[in-house]
Amino acid sequence: MEEENVVIKGYKGFDKELKCRGFLYEVDKEYEQGGEIKCCNNGFHFCENPFDVFSYYPPNDSRYCEVHGSGKYDKDNDDSKVSVSKIKIGFEIGLKGLIDAGIKFILDKVNWEESKATN
Repeated sequence: MEEENVVIKGYKGFDKELKCRGFLYEVDKEYEQGGEIKCCNNGFHFCENPFDVFSYYPPNDSRYCEVHGSGKYDKDNDDSKVSVSKIKIGFEIGLKGLIDAGIKFILDKVNWEESKATN
């Protein structure tokens, strides 16, 4: 578990009622949770890589939002899942927005200056 004054941008999936694990969220609201923050155990969860969200919320009946996490945090070693003590639910981006964000996430990782590939 880490505690820093950082804000981590990410993406969160929900069911069709904007619930995650029984907790009802609202767009443009902030939430805080106490205790030890640990991925898959405690805290508010989201993914830094938008495509990782599909592992938890499939596109057929899910809703997706951009989020910002802060406070205490823990990162998963299997994918880009993060658990935080504070989360702000940003705007709803839908399936197209999540896919667009995923493409941008990947392209932002490419070192275009040193890339030897032409296409």
